[in-house]
Amino acid sequence: MGVILEPLLWCIKYRPKNWDEFVGQESTISHLKSFAESNTLPNMIFYGPTGTGKTSAADVFSKAILGSSLEANFKSLNIRDIWFMSLTDAKRTVQDLAKLGREERSELEEYMSIVYREANDALKLKGRTSPPNRSQLLQEAIRFFASTSTVTDEKIKILVLDEADALSHSMQQALRRTMELYSDACRFILITPSLSGWSPAIISRCSVLKFPQLTEEEIVAHIMDIAKKENVTLEPDAGPAIARESEGDLRRAINLLQIIATNDSNVTEDDVYTYSETTLNRTTREIVSLTIDGSYQDARKMMR
Repeated sequence: MGVILEPLLWCIKYRPKNWDEFVGQESTISHLKSFAESNTLPNMIFYGPTGTGKTSAADVFSKAILGSSLEANFKSLNIRDIWFMSLTDAKRTVQDLAKLGREERSELEEYMSIVYREANDALKLKGRTSPPNRSQLLQEAIRFFASTSTVTDEKIKILVLDEADALSHSMQQALRRTMELYSDACRFILITPSLSGWSPAIISRCSVLKFPQLTEEEIVAHIMDIAKKENVTLEPDAGPAIARESEGDLRRAINLLQIIATNDSNVTEDDVYTYSETTLNRTTREIVSLTIDGSYQDARKMMR
């Protein structure tokens, strides 16, 4: 039997795996639970700041809806990952990828290899000889999964589009057409930081759920719970300091805790500022401290 390794990153290790593990978001999670319990599956938009649980909520909801058929009827695509993927990598055939070790190829690379072939064939049918560009590949990556038949007895598939705010206006129009064309086979969950820049035509076709920024109290409580499980000691002021520095981003707060704890299992407020500060923030803090101490000349020198 092989050795089972724990996830390296705590933000992955402590990512919510069921409804009860979410931090905050009670109202939004309650709506999603109601949808899942009544087997209601509309197209949805999850919007809110980074680190508020949007992607995890999409995963947990999809598992609740699809159950044992999740692997066959669910896909999550990160729009920016696809957009910035090398066209050379996308052009590789399935046979080329098969020659690589499992750790040398990703699920996205395997999927985009198939998508490239589909996009290229579609262009040839239209009499075009040029290879697909990034926009065409992205549109085909979305269309291909939505258009294929469901596996097992499930009638609906779920496609999550993370960082969907990266879709341009023309891509949003293409997405709207895909949503309409394959409405009998696929539902979409769009994840975005805000509704700004989104086509009203898409918004009107979705149930919109807001994920508000977490409070400092919610972040502190969760950070303290993780610290206890990882045998890390948090000084009284360290937890609030991490919450302030993370600015409502729970993932950032967990990462900051892990970075500090890697070097010292006893975390102090000074440690938090040392590991989280930018040069500008650190300089500003030093200027304020010098001013409070009455060292005005030294403070002026740092400002020059």
